[in-house]
Amino acid sequence: MISVIVSNFNGLRFLPRLLESLRAQRGVAAEIIVVDRQSTDGSAEFLAAQADVRVVTEPPQSGLVTGYQAGMRVATGELCFFANEDLWLDTDCLRRLAEQIDLPGRVGIADPWEWTYDGARLHHAGVRFVPAGWDLNSPWPRARLDFLVPLAAGDRIPFPCAGAVMVHRDCLADLGGWDTGFFLDFEDMDLGLRAWQHGWHAVTAPGAKVFHAVGASDPQALTAARDTVGRRRYVSNRSSLAVMALKTFSFSALPLTAVAWWSGALNNARRGRWRRFRLDFAAALEVLGRGPSAWRFRRANAGLNRRRPGERFFSAPEFTAVRGDGR
Repeated sequence: MISVIVSNFNGLRFLPRLLESLRAQRGVAAEIIVVDRQSTDGSAEFLAAQADVRVVTEPPQSGLVTGYQAGMRVATGELCFFANEDLWLDTDCLRRLAEQIDLPGRVGIADPWEWTYDGARLHHAGVRFVPAGWDLNSPWPRARLDFLVPLAAGDRIPFPCAGAVMVHRDCLADLGGWDTGFFLDFEDMDLGLRAWQHGWHAVTAPGAKVFHAVGASDPQALTAARDTVGRRRYVSNRSSLAVMALKTFSFSALPLTAVAWWSGALNNARRGRWRRFRLDFAAALEVLGRGPSAWRFRRANAGLNRRRPGERFFSAPEFTAVRGDGR
């Protein structure tokens, strides 16, 4: 049994095709759980009419993986497929992902390849870190990301895409679940880093295809928070860069991360991006708010951090691009 856990926020225009594609999956049995984020577009009424869909409610401002965790509480499958609402699946997607999971081999995460919603363009394939001089959008500025590496089925990757990913329940439990302090972005990298520390593996599955309208929710308003998804996403994105370092990096690596973080803010000021510069300060305040939780994790994870400090994740040989990986 595969538990499909979908996070939905005003995604009524996408839900019929998503549910149709889930019902059409071949070779697997699936239960469908939709975590509705207090949608106001008729999603609730539509979902109530779907006899094979279990609905859980969760406020939108809590973030994507908080919704996933809410869905996990009612899920019964050993395999869990987590997904955004704004996608649909090829008919063999779940079966091909399930085939990649291998508990004896500690493979607990399988990552499908993602295409644009119309299938015209591939935008997420194999993942590799690429050595970088100075990347301001990475927790470790000496590495940047390539999401379009033509890897083979079963090749290890550092982390999957949280928008569509299969995770075995045992793996997720061993890692303590998703970190619900993340709103959007880097929650998947955080999961992959913790999996690496615990000896679990994530692999890519080219034959498992999803078609995703990436970023469709960004303009939407988070009514209770008087905010938009896009603005909240930017602040969370920036704060999560620092939080990941606080959770897992060695003390000697933290100064470089701090310099890179503030370089990003100053770069926005230099380019006259004043709105982003103000949001950078909002992100700094959020880091302070998330700091105690990150510190508690750091203390509880001290042994693993000593053996496998987080910054080494970004240069691990199995995740670093080599000649022949590139496009």
